[in-house]
Amino acid sequence: MNEQIVVIGGGAAGTLAANRLRTALGDDHRIVVVDRVDPRDRELDLLVSLGVYGPGSLQPPDSLRLRDGIGRRLAEAAGIDTGRKEVCLTDGTTVAYRVLVLATGRHRLPPTTDGHLTIAAAGLPWTSRADVYAVVPGRGGRWPAVERPALSQVEHVVAGVLRYLDGPAAVDGDNANTGAG
Repeated sequence: MNEQIVVIGGGAAGTLAANRLRTALGDDHRIVVVDRVDPRDRELDLLVSLGVYGPGSLQPPDSLRLRDGIGRRLAEAAGIDTGRKEVCLTDGTTVAYRVLVLATGRHRLPPTTDGHLTIAAAGLPWTSRADVYAVVPGRGGRWPAVERPALSQVEHVVAGVLRYLDGPAAVDGDNANTGAG
């Protein structure tokens, strides 16, 4: 059984979710964040290469720092194979998961192989699978009654992941509202 948690998206919500999961789970599970953007400041990279600053200056902003023990893959997610429980990356590699957290912000979600992964239209953090969780950005006022800040959504996602990992093994394809609140 794969004990890896994969978070797609290394922005504020994805980093927060990965850090909260690391705190809640300790070292029992591997956590990997897949992000297409390097969080380092490119201007700072240039200043370091010119010798203006030392190499220790190459740190991402505090809001994008992952805790120790969380892996980072710099690649774009090309697709999700929900049957095999793998994220396919544009570099041709795959990352297996037991639990998948989608935190892509306003960027398009990667397509699934079977087309059965759906996110709640109301913007609530739930999906059509018991092993996939989502942090959905605000809808710009279209859904004001159900819009939730990312922090609140991350807390619901973390609680849902913990319930899923503690409960009996879910059967692939089970429908579950993983973040109902």
